[in-house]
Amino acid sequence: MNISVELLQAKNGDNTLKLNEYFVHSKYNPIKEAEQLVDRQYTLHHTHIIFGYGCGYIVDALLKRRAFDETIIVVDPLFNNQTLELKHQAPNLFAFNSTVIPIFELYINEIAANTRVSFKTICTPNYDKVFPNEYKELLKKIVDIQYKNRTNDYTLIRYAKEWQRNFIENLRNLNEDSTIEELHKQYNCPVVVASGGPSLTKQIPLLKKYRNNIILISAGSTTNSLISNNIEPDYVVTIDGGEPNYNHFKQLNLKNAEIIYCMQNHYKVRESFSQKGYLIGTHSFNKLSMYLEKEFNIKFPTLEYGGSVAHAAFNIAHYISSGPIALIGQDLAYTDNLTHALNNKHARKIDEAFIKEREAFQVEGYYGEPVWTNPVFQSMKLDFEALITVRKPDVPFFNCTEGGVKINGFEQITLEDYLMKFSNNEEVTKVKRNNISLNLDTHKSLKQLLLNLDGLKEKLDKGIKLLKSIESLKGYDNKSLKKFNSVEKSVNKLLGKIPMEPMTNIITIDILNNYLPVENESDNEAYMRANRQTKALYTQLQEAAIYTESCIKKVLENSEV
Repeated sequence: MNISVELLQAKNGDNTLKLNEYFVHSKYNPIKEAEQLVDRQYTLHHTHIIFGYGCGYIVDALLKRRAFDETIIVVDPLFNNQTLELKHQAPNLFAFNSTVIPIFELYINEIAANTRVSFKTICTPNYDKVFPNEYKELLKKIVDIQYKNRTNDYTLIRYAKEWQRNFIENLRNLNEDSTIEELHKQYNCPVVVASGGPSLTKQIPLLKKYRNNIILISAGSTTNSLISNNIEPDYVVTIDGGEPNYNHFKQLNLKNAEIIYCMQNHYKVRESFSQKGYLIGTHSFNKLSMYLEKEFNIKFPTLEYGGSVAHAAFNIAHYISSGPIALIGQDLAYTDNLTHALNNKHARKIDEAFIKEREAFQVEGYYGEPVWTNPVFQSMKLDFEALITVRKPDVPFFNCTEGGVKINGFEQITLEDYLMKFSNNEEVTKVKRNNISLNLDTHKSLKQLLLNLDGLKEKLDKGIKLLKSIESLKGYDNKSLKKFNSVEKSVNKLLGKIPMEPMTNIITIDILNNYLPVENESDNEAYMRANRQTKALYTQLQEAAIYTESCIKKVLENSEV
């Protein structure tokens, strides 16, 4: 697309810019126009995304207006071939050309992590007319990112206690199981990753026919559909810490399948597997991983997980094998008006009421046809596309679902063609695992955690009392400040020794979002806000410590029975 770019002079003598037949700045006073636009659009504590840099007037006005150095992200298609260049340099200012839009979430979640869903989009006048497709795609990306981050935060808040409990309970499995590192590139054969979309049902006959010629990985609850068809997978990946996930497995008695799970997985799921299992670490919880490494010298390989068990299974597939990978049942849509494959406990027909309830909408399907999907499925689709962009698998990979949505970047072939091409009718032998025990004293470690939690609760209590005693003051005196600094130092030191990240993460979300400074805040207002913020922090940390303590005591009591 050829764009005519003309740098002209406005009536007041400043430069203005004309793209094709459109002026993107005022022909009379472009600086005043930009200042007025920013006065209307600027929002405190938001990341501002500007589509169209032009002569930079909006960026300049926003840099002068922002009160707290909020992040500014500029996206301009004219940066692609250096038709325009960024003239500004400032803290938290980032500029990208339009090639970043398809993977925008990878950047914004890195440089604007604190705002999470608080984005403000500003379009430089007429840029949306010159670049309509790019602008539309950017807006859609921003909405997708907001939905995904809002969903992730909601999930974190909802499941924090369960994840905390599961981590403590799963510590008992460390002696019995080993890490996924033991399986690294142990296979050189076709791997099929089965998910529970409606299209899985039609693939069952082929799975049975070629069962001995592949490694079959089941993603979470898909296992029920496979078992009901007398197909037991080689590996089952499960990472969900909620009670519903346990309900999928509690009636199963898997003799040969081996579990691959994370420390947040519901601890009772482990009971459904007779064989030893493999751990894949603690997704999104770096401090928990650091605790395991420091306390037990357990190191987990770095794996990209994505947002679902299907993403984890896909990444595990190309971690354990140098052979090709096929996705099946990865519909991410209501194929044939069904929610899941047959025999899945959640399978049901969809109707207009269901479509409205799930906020369903239509997107491009596997065969180019429109298919119904929903925001959650769409987020998962974007995750798959991002995963192969961030770290492209070092093996061939295919979407053999034969239904559902089109996942960009995945070559589409039929499952039959995949199996005929790569299996060569060769029987695959499952890797025999070693029986080396990690020989860990988790009982001793849990006892030490109780001592650390007692120390933490004591320091937090001291801090809260100190805060109450100085509430009536207008500020800290030197004596109080010295005492409080000592308490804060002790609290931070103890927190580093206690694996409590699922709980502390939700506390961080609350503290960061609900105690933000106001514009032109006075010293007294800042002091009162900091006091309320710290008191809330310490009170919530106390509650988290008490809950973690109860989880540990339960594990110790059960191990002594």
